[in-house]
Amino acid sequence: MLLVKTYLDKSRIHGLGVFAAEAIRKGTKIWRYVEGFDRCYTPKQFARLPKPARDYIRAYGYKVDGEIIVPGDHDRHMNHSDTANTYLHNGYAIARVAIRKGTEITNDYREFDPGFCADFLGKKK
Repeated sequence: MLLVKTYLDKSRIHGLGVFAAEAIRKGTKIWRYVEGFDRCYTPKQFARLPKPARDYIRAYGYKVDGEIIVPGDHDRHMNHSDTANTYLHNGYAIARVAIRKGTEITNDYREFDPGFCADFLGKKK
């Protein structure tokens, strides 16, 4: 669940992106998993889903600590950057730098499961 105000807009990186609707100070907690709002699947649960559901989750989900998370908000449109302005720490995405209002918020997908993200990043597993 995003913990800061955001909006979706056209991204220079890919399709839609998540943009800061307010100034965000360096070190601010931007996101955390919230049970009941976000959804988490074990690999076994994921494998039992119909193919269209698995395809959706591959597009909008990510793997952390062996479980697959599907965000319940704009976070599903967070784009990758090799120089992301957030990082993961103790279950939170945290602002690596001050993020100005109107700036796209990005993750480094390599912080998640590299194999799950390899196709998107165009890199070998």
